[in-house]
Amino acid sequence: MTSWLDRLRADLDRRMTPAILFIRDDDGGWADEALDALLDLTEQRGVPIDVALIPDACDERIVRTLRGRRAQAVHLHQHGRAHINHELDARKCEFGPSRRADQQRADIRLGRQRLVDLVGDRLEPIFTPPWNRCTEVTVQCLVDLQFRLLSRDVTAPPAHHPLLAELPVALDWTGRYGVRAGIAEWGLAIAECIRDSQQPVGMMLHHAVMSAADRRLLSEFLDVVAVHPMVVCKSMIELADAPRGAL
Repeated sequence: MTSWLDRLRADLDRRMTPAILFIRDDDGGWADEALDALLDLTEQRGVPIDVALIPDACDERIVRTLRGRRAQAVHLHQHGRAHINHELDARKCEFGPSRRADQQRADIRLGRQRLVDLVGDRLEPIFTPPWNRCTEVTVQCLVDLQFRLLSRDVTAPPAHHPLLAELPVALDWTGRYGVRAGIAEWGLAIAECIRDSQQPVGMMLHHAVMSAADRRLLSEFLDVVAVHPMVVCKSMIELADAPRGAL
């Protein structure tokens, strides 16, 4: 039964222009078997997915997991460096206010090199900070290192840097307002977010904590958005390449 998606279908039917959707999966390098299962779902339906890789968690296992996955279907970018918290008196953050610019820049640079050594030119110039948090210092480091896109949660204050595009996620599948709130409520939240949006809508996944039931529900969601004429699923790099005013 897919009645939990009835409102989404109805709202999409009423749209006059297609909604743009992108899917970002965090914590690549953890739980490779779960990542493999997730990538099967998206590839089978022709929906692109962006996997944010934790450099220090990645090794040859991630290369084996990604081998055979088409670059047009599975996009790869950097997710911090080690996904560790450096803050003592604030919310968890790897690139937070307690860290100097040289420390942040070194971590980002070394993390990127590790990923390049593993996946080569599959790595795209996109940065997702762990816990969706970073500072203005981080933004400048990313610009200095020639990243093109920063992705965080939609609640993060925009950086407004002319040389760095931003692409926030608005829907968190495994968050407390996600599927844990109840399937019916989650379906309504998805529909409400997509219904009137004129900007790309990002859905954030965490494959490492998704259950078989989560993947079944995600399959039902993908079955809708993959074929509905009022949804266009894009990769993050496609959206980064869009004209500035289009984001």
